[in-house]
Amino acid sequence: MTTRPDSARLLLFLVAGVIVAIVLWALRPIVILVGFSMLLAYGLDPLVTALERIPFGRRRRMPRGLASAIVVLALGALAGSALAFGIPRVISEMQRFIAGAPQALKSIVLQARTWADQRGLSASLAPLLDQLERQGSDFLTGLGGTLAGRFSVVLGGLGRSLEFALLPLLAFYLLAERPAVESSALRFVPAAAQKRVAAFTAAIDRALRSYVRGQAVVMLTMGALAMIALTLLRFHLALLLGVLAGLAELIPYLGFALVVLAILLAGISGGPLHAVAGVAAYMACNWAVGWLITPRVMGRHLKMHPFVVTVSVLSGAELLGPPGAMLALPAAAVIQSLVAELTPPPGPSGEERSASPAF
Repeated sequence: MTTRPDSARLLLFLVAGVIVAIVLWALRPIVILVGFSMLLAYGLDPLVTALERIPFGRRRRMPRGLASAIVVLALGALAGSALAFGIPRVISEMQRFIAGAPQALKSIVLQARTWADQRGLSASLAPLLDQLERQGSDFLTGLGGTLAGRFSVVLGGLGRSLEFALLPLLAFYLLAERPAVESSALRFVPAAAQKRVAAFTAAIDRALRSYVRGQAVVMLTMGALAMIALTLLRFHLALLLGVLAGLAELIPYLGFALVVLAILLAGISGGPLHAVAGVAAYMACNWAVGWLITPRVMGRHLKMHPFVVTVSVLSGAELLGPPGAMLALPAAAVIQSLVAELTPPPGPSGEERSASPAF
């Protein structure tokens, strides 16, 4: 028979949950930072483990702390190089888009007029095309300026953010000294509840490892396919766009829209049809990954209907902005794992097995 906490314990549990929720909400910038550092640590863990196996002096294995430092420093150097060489090219393409968008629109309108004249539709379509040519140029110019301003604000915020600088440091601590970090954190938990908290920690570990590994496969596949497709279409920023397409898988729906916009910006210099062909190729890659790769890789670990995924991402974005959208799915994976830990499956008799209360 299932054991149930008495009313006093249940009330204490609810009050404690409310207090924890209030504290976490007040400290949400720190929560976001810790969440990203955990995801980064889980993503880099296979590389650190591989480095550990390399013989080091008289030791059979390289010290984990040294392996973690090498991986984190290499990642920092790679990210710095990408910012130093990739961002200027993106800004240059954005400026080219701002300068060339009105002329590209005129070219599209001219092609539309020619098509309408050939089919005897010029009289009915002429007013619409005139309005599009008058208002579209100002709209595209204003949109380009807005995007450039927003992009500069984001870059400036990243450059001034102390939390962004602390992210690799926290990831290093989790990679190099995770048992010590867990042991230190458990000292804040009463001894009677430490065993239960350790079980929760193990459940969270399983969920995050599964999510990160599955997401890494999806990102690498999406990035490679997008890069190959755009290279075949002779996009001169195919490598950068492929990397962006892979990273965009971290933010469902919103990431897709950002990649489409980036491909349009990069391809508009080759003409409207070139930009549209790039978007069509990316959409085909996205469809293939979404239907063939993602269900097989992530379906075993994140069994959520697309409706629930959409609501989760929108809720995360509403609560915490873009970081919340990125953390929504790993948070959902953790919640699923914790619920499974709290509610064990039914026994052979069909009744739930008795479990000790969480608190």
